[in-house]
Amino acid sequence: MAGEGDRLLAVGLSHHTAPVEIRERLALDEDGVRRTLERLRREEIVEEAMLISTCNRVELYTIPRSIEALQEFYGGFRGPNGERIDSHLYWHRGRDAVKHLFRVAASLDSLVVGEPQILGQVKNAVRIAEESSALGQVLHPLTQRTMSVAKKVRSQTDIGKNRVGVGNAGVDLALQIFGGLEGKRCMLVGVGEMGRQVAVALMSAGLEELLITNRTFERSVDVAAEYGGTPVPYERMEDYLPRADIVLTATSAQQPIVTVAMVRKALRDRHYRTVFLIDLAVPRNIEPQVDELEDAYLFNVDDLSRVVEQGKAAREQAAQAALEMLDVEADRFLAALRQVDINSDLRGVAEVAEAFRTAEVARSRRLTNTLDEPQLEALDALTKALVKKLLHRPMMAVRTAAREGDSGAVQTLLRQWKDDDE
Repeated sequence: MAGEGDRLLAVGLSHHTAPVEIRERLALDEDGVRRTLERLRREEIVEEAMLISTCNRVELYTIPRSIEALQEFYGGFRGPNGERIDSHLYWHRGRDAVKHLFRVAASLDSLVVGEPQILGQVKNAVRIAEESSALGQVLHPLTQRTMSVAKKVRSQTDIGKNRVGVGNAGVDLALQIFGGLEGKRCMLVGVGEMGRQVAVALMSAGLEELLITNRTFERSVDVAAEYGGTPVPYERMEDYLPRADIVLTATSAQQPIVTVAMVRKALRDRHYRTVFLIDLAVPRNIEPQVDELEDAYLFNVDDLSRVVEQGKAAREQAAQAALEMLDVEADRFLAALRQVDINSDLRGVAEVAEAFRTAEVARSRRLTNTLDEPQLEALDALTKALVKKLLHRPMMAVRTAAREGDSGAVQTLLRQWKDDDE
């Protein structure tokens, strides 16, 4: 007797196994997901199904009616050059499929481990499957448990606390200096990709204003319009410097463009309120001696890289703790599912035993002709209690074997009961 959980299958591809030109061949919008679920069920390829489609993965979780039909379905997809995509697909069954879904929802399988968007995408996939009436006795409880497990991972581990990326590293350092960014202003000197990444991350953390200056003023205007900043003429950078709580430099200049003298004057004009400087340029744009000024905090690109690496290390430690948690949760879910599976078998045994009991009582009517109605009722209650006691221990043994995944013992016990009953 194979449990329903053993029939569960996850098939798909992700950024781990397929490049974008392959992933986009399977990617679907919401309407496409609905149509695919409808087709899979209409053609009786699956009994239950849920389909997750994001920019990084396309995965089907299903109770298939026919593995061969499902393989044929995926065999119909081709890569950009007409090639089959089989080598990019992974197939997980039973416990592996459960654990994989838990990993996905908890963002342990994401491109950036710990990112929060994937849980919302999984919830959306569950919603579409529910609206398509594609969830059944396995996938419905599985999706509910998945949401619970993902929340548990986020709340009981540090998986989402250590952000990865230069932009977020800049935010982390700024928060260490200021405690919060509300009401703070940042001057961005140079509009390179890395500088813009940090500046945007700072703005998303509550920065009040972004001042943008570049040797070409038109570029400052364009970037300011894109990010909602204030353009500043390059030749007036020193005049605006006192307004900036955070100074971010990322130009191609071959010598420092922010000097000790400039920062000292800015601090004096700021009444010595703290200024935080991030130099992302190589060669450096800010004189290293600025860090010696009492109220100035200077960090360079290597400092931010170390913060990123520290975040990765913390994430890896948190991910390991989360994976151990998922192992336990997967076993718990499958044990609960096996318990549900075995209940119908045990009900059948109880019904057979009750049929035998009533038949034996009926055959003994000639021996009970002298009993009045209350005595007959007492006899009926006595025989019911006797059968219940006789079944209790064998039933407990079957439940224990099912909970532990020992399908061989379950089959042996049920078969023995059947043989004994016959």
